[in-house]
Amino acid sequence: MLSATDFRPDLPPGAVISVAWHLDGAGRIVAGSLPRGSPHGGAWGKRVLRGEGIWPAEMYRRDREITEELDVVEPGSATDPARIVVHGPLHDIPGLVDQPCLPTGGWTRSVARLRRDACRIRIRAGGRTWWIRASRMFGVRVVRENGVDVYCTRGGRQSVFSAEADQLDVSVVLLTLGSIPSSAYAPILGF
Repeated sequence: MLSATDFRPDLPPGAVISVAWHLDGAGRIVAGSLPRGSPHGGAWGKRVLRGEGIWPAEMYRRDREITEELDVVEPGSATDPARIVVHGPLHDIPGLVDQPCLPTGGWTRSVARLRRDACRIRIRAGGRTWWIRASRMFGVRVVRENGVDVYCTRGGRQSVFSAEADQLDVSVVLLTLGSIPSSAYAPILGF
């Protein structure tokens, strides 16, 4: 098992590490949180995602800072998406996360599970578009525009980024998968 000291990926002081792992195609990754009141996390704290193959990235609820109590984000509708920010080396790369294929209104929850292929999450950032969708029984597959496979899960717990995935791909995918709640994630997995 890897520890946070094995990584040293520019973590802010006071970060509480929840996960530290090695991911094929992305290298060593560490995830955690900055507690409420941390000078680097603000009054409400925030999630932290760092590593060899990832740029620092954050996701926000619609027009709200992520709080300690509400640190997972519903992707939102096409008209009211969640926001993401990837802190690239030259400038910040803002983006949006939504589920445009879901029906609106009171039928959303009951209709969403009828077709697994309709349960997709769309991410748009840096002039790119990604789609997260179910793959086989319990897998997840991420496809970038023009049909480029970026990420998939294999054999239950094995996760792999493709050779075509760059740092923006890795940052956006890990941030999104780590930030969306089970209420959004379960339909993608076919539950």
